[in-house]
Amino acid sequence: MKTIDILKNIVRGACFLGSGGGGGYQTGMKFVDDYLRERPDASLKISAIDEVDSKKTGIIVAYMGAPEKMQNVQCPDAVIAGINKFLEINKTNSPDLNIDYIIPVEIGPISSAAACLASMALDIPVLDLDGAGRAVPTLDLITYSTNGGISVNPTILSSENIGTTEPKYHQIILEISDDTVAGAASKMESLARPVLSMSEFDQKAGLVMWYFDDVRKLKDENVSIKGTLTICRELGEIIYGMQQSESPEMSKIQTYFNSLRNFIYGDVYEFISEKCSGKLLQATTQTSGGFDLGTITIESGEHIYRILFQNESLILWDSKSPEPLIMAPDLISYLIKYDNEENEEDIKHQLVYTNDDIMENGKLRKELVNADITVYGIRAPKELRETEKNVMKLRNLLREKYLEADESNLPKQYMNILNAMGYYGEYLPLKK
Repeated sequence: MKTIDILKNIVRGACFLGSGGGGGYQTGMKFVDDYLRERPDASLKISAIDEVDSKKTGIIVAYMGAPEKMQNVQCPDAVIAGINKFLEINKTNSPDLNIDYIIPVEIGPISSAAACLASMALDIPVLDLDGAGRAVPTLDLITYSTNGGISVNPTILSSENIGTTEPKYHQIILEISDDTVAGAASKMESLARPVLSMSEFDQKAGLVMWYFDDVRKLKDENVSIKGTLTICRELGEIIYGMQQSESPEMSKIQTYFNSLRNFIYGDVYEFISEKCSGKLLQATTQTSGGFDLGTITIESGEHIYRILFQNESLILWDSKSPEPLIMAPDLISYLIKYDNEENEEDIKHQLVYTNDDIMENGKLRKELVNADITVYGIRAPKELRETEKNVMKLRNLLREKYLEADESNLPKQYMNILNAMGYYGEYLPLKK
């Protein structure tokens, strides 16, 4: 299979698994097209962490900011500039320092594409894993920090290229004390988010952080979710076939998850209707502090469903139910049936959308009003559902490296976000 087809399938699968976030679908596709247009023979090297048998280094790359602002990003320039800055500030003390692997931060059209393209630009492999098993709204939900105790220092933010004759970037280097304790990523984010509001960054930045001097640490229990790029690619192949069909079979998604040999994700359920009879009524969003905040409203018979999101979809309500149907960290993904006659890829249906993709000027795109939608609930990887337990377990081993944490089936970080959205109940595991 051609590199461009592999990358685009990864973007398709990552769009579905991003739970509404991780960047826009069209933006992710544009990343791939723009990069390969001038490098048609470039190849992608994906490595499994279990095959790494000696000490190798790696670093996490991503884009941070409001999805609506990402549409003109020239990937992967800003993250490459961040890596170069990391090497520059560390080579004084470590002149032989090199980066052996690129590590994805999460799953999403931009997040996954950025990691893959950065690895291609540097001609080093990207690891087949990530730190969330989905896209997440805040850095403190990434397993590298919460479950692995990996230092958040230094964190480097890079702007887009502002040069006219040669590349030039605004860059900010952030460091904090207590850089490996639970909550370190949250502290780092509280420093990084205001940077995005600076005019030089315009609510978006290339992000480089979480340096591994030995990537074999990622093999440890719950420090990473393994095999997710492969799942994105395989799922993307299925979605591509559905996109070309006159009558896409929505059940193929659930069939694929049920057939996975290594079942990273738990149960997968279709919501709204198996016949895709739910209709998109409206959606609203506003950008604040590097987040897109909003609500998606769906009608199905006498039911009104509402998805609340903070970049990512975090909670699904049914007007006929006293409790949420799905809530983070479980994934809320959806497929939308809309005939796109102007699609440049010669496909009948786009099908996969993020919360950013369905919006225009803060509202639901006109062509998507009353479009058919099926919502899928997917049980999150256990690494996300049991984060607080993992912190307690690791604290017993590493003692002073972790702060006290309550034992819970749901990370407190997710509950804090849901509290801000007005939900103060307990975590309800995904069920039919």
